[in-house]
Amino acid sequence: MSPTVRAVVRRVAATLIAAAVLGVPAVATGQPRPGLSPAAALVYQRWLASTCVEGEEEARAAELRRYGTELAPAFERAITAGPPAADQARVRAAAAARYAERAKFDFGTVRITGLEAADLERFKGVTERQYVDGEVRRYVLGYRSNAVAALGVIGGTKAQALLARVAADRRDPLAPAAREALKSLPQPKPPQR
Repeated sequence: MSPTVRAVVRRVAATLIAAAVLGVPAVATGQPRPGLSPAAALVYQRWLASTCVEGEEEARAAELRRYGTELAPAFERAITAGPPAADQARVRAAAAARYAERAKFDFGTVRITGLEAADLERFKGVTERQYVDGEVRRYVLGYRSNAVAALGVIGGTKAQALLARVAADRRDPLAPAAREALKSLPQPKPPQR
C-alpha cells in the first residue's frame, strides 16, 4: 500500500479513535445497501464501521479493490448523503442514554485531577441536546470520512471528481481527508500502442 493510502487510512482511524474516546458508538449500521452483492455489502459495512485498521491496511484495501466497481457508487452516496436516518437515530438514542447516565454522576464523590475547574464546569454544563447533537455529528463525520478514504483506495473518474469537489470546499470538515485521498488515487494506465 502506498504511503499516501496509509496516511488516509491513518487519518480516518485517528478521527474515529478520537470519536470513540469521546463516546461515539463505533458501529451503527443498518440494512445492506441496495444494489450490492452480499460480499460487497459486507465489505462496505465493515469499512464504514471501522474505527481502526492498523495492521489490516493491505487486507482492507485489497477487499475494496476487489469490489471497487460495485462499491464506488455506494461510497460516493455515503459521502454526499451520510449515514441512513435509521443509523443516525440509533446513535442519537444511544447518546441520549449515555447522557442520562452521565447526568446521574455525582462529581462530589470523586476527586478529579489534571483538569481545570473551568473545564469541568463546561463539561457539567453541556445540555442533553448539545451532547447528543455532538455525538451524532461525530458519527456522521466518521462515516463520511471512511467513505472518502475508501474512494482514495478504489479510485475512478467519478470518485476523483467528487473528492476534488470536497477537497476544494474549505468549509467541509472532510476537505483535508479528501485532499489526502486524491494524492493516493490509483493513476490511470497509459493507453497501449
